[in-house]
Amino acid sequence: MRLSRAVLLLCLLAVPALFSAASAQEVPDKPAAGPAAGADAKTVRMSMGDVVSLTLRNNLSVRTSYLDRVMEKFDLEQADVKFEPTVNIDGTVNLEAVNRNRRVSGHAKSGTESTQEATLNTTVEQNIPTGATLTFGWENTYANDASTDLGYSSATGRMTRSNTRSDGVASTLSAELSQPLLKGAGIDYNTASVRIAHIQEERNVLNLRDTLSALINEGVNYFFTFVQAKENLDIQRQALDRSRRLLEINRFKMSLGRMSRSDVTQAEADEASQELSLEQAINYYDEARRNLLNHLDMDPDLQIEPAMEGYRELHPEMDECLAVARRRNQTYLDKIFDVDVAEINYMMAENERQWDVSVKAGAGRTNGKDNPGRAYTDTETHVGVTLDAPVNLWGADYMDRKQALLSAATGRRKAKVALQKAETDLQTNVANTVRNVNMRLKFIGLAKRNTELQKEQLDNENAKLMAGRTTNFQVVTYQGQLVSAQQAEVASIISYLQALLELDQLLGTTMKTWKVEFRPDDTRLEKELNDEVRPLVWSWW
Repeated sequence: MRLSRAVLLLCLLAVPALFSAASAQEVPDKPAAGPAAGADAKTVRMSMGDVVSLTLRNNLSVRTSYLDRVMEKFDLEQADVKFEPTVNIDGTVNLEAVNRNRRVSGHAKSGTESTQEATLNTTVEQNIPTGATLTFGWENTYANDASTDLGYSSATGRMTRSNTRSDGVASTLSAELSQPLLKGAGIDYNTASVRIAHIQEERNVLNLRDTLSALINEGVNYFFTFVQAKENLDIQRQALDRSRRLLEINRFKMSLGRMSRSDVTQAEADEASQELSLEQAINYYDEARRNLLNHLDMDPDLQIEPAMEGYRELHPEMDECLAVARRRNQTYLDKIFDVDVAEINYMMAENERQWDVSVKAGAGRTNGKDNPGRAYTDTETHVGVTLDAPVNLWGADYMDRKQALLSAATGRRKAKVALQKAETDLQTNVANTVRNVNMRLKFIGLAKRNTELQKEQLDNENAKLMAGRTTNFQVVTYQGQLVSAQQAEVASIISYLQALLELDQLLGTTMKTWKVEFRPDDTRLEKELNDEVRPLVWSWW
């Protein structure tokens, strides 16, 4: 009898030690406990760096963005050719043959008519930044027309026929210069559209950079969600293992008469609850895995294992971050661009209110040969001034004139006000984001400390349970608190890393952080598309 009691005492003393060890160790993987546990499934390890590179290589939105850049660069190229010569060659050919028959009072006549005409015109037009337009023209014409006129003479009672012919060759060279003096004059006015196009190009490049940065951050966030789901899955496995071990202990104690059936039922209910939580964690894990693979445009059935590196403790400084944001934040730079464009628009509105006064000069020379075959030469020179001077005293034209000026003046002031607001918004956003990063880092330390204390408290409560100084309900409660603490610790780490992503996005430094070389365009794609359309551009049939 004494031996039995000694064995029982040793068993009871050994149970808390076994339980404490079980709560600290990892639960062995079970084939049914995770979606990646298939015997034939190939698991690929994936790190954050892999996610970044795969996003830029595979994500379909990246391809769309670079396709958009092809047209955006073409728009800039189209604006830049404003002061390059425009060369056009226009040729026409008209060949026609007509056969005519006429019958009057039993008399008939037939005749033919032919038309042979050709033109070949070449024009070269050059816009000059001062507003002047220089035009060169070379016109060549050829004509060889023959016609027959059929008639009837009542005096003779017979049909008549007369033939006419006209032909000739002419070649004309001309040059003309037109220079506005008020409206439309000046280098600033005439280069305004080019400057606006270059400002838009800067915006497009920044937009591409931020689009790629957002896609990178989206992919990394999917990765963080997947890591969190993986950690929560491990936590739920450990929680289920603790519940099962507690149930085994309770059943053992009930067999010894030291615990009631109701307490065992409570442990069984906790086990069932943990099994449900584990199934939910498995579902969340698979959903997070598929979302990540979908973002990377990869096989959704691929099994991946996150390779999570340790996080770095960063302490960003407000002043340094604000200085970087002023140089790189797209929203803030957009407002600066808006001010520049508004100033240009105001200058253009001031110019366009003036009278249209232009001076013109030109010369031309024509060499040709007329129908008798005589060669001739015509020369011409001209110079003049044109004036269009509307005086809008009242009415719709007056209101339109005032509206254009008022709109430009209002737009300029609104752009400056918007820039002031963007400055204060940027300061606020940077301050909030920097503070959030620093606070999230502090939360990690607090969450880790809470997890350690919850684990220690659970171990103590298990020992008290074995000694009969606490209830089974209290142990189950502390087990739930440990699970919550472990999940909160994982969430605090993920939240800190996500706060760093937000800071990078705000500062425009995402690409730099991930050591990604930013390409403002895809030269290979651009060449491929140009090669595709070039034969169509240079063919007219």
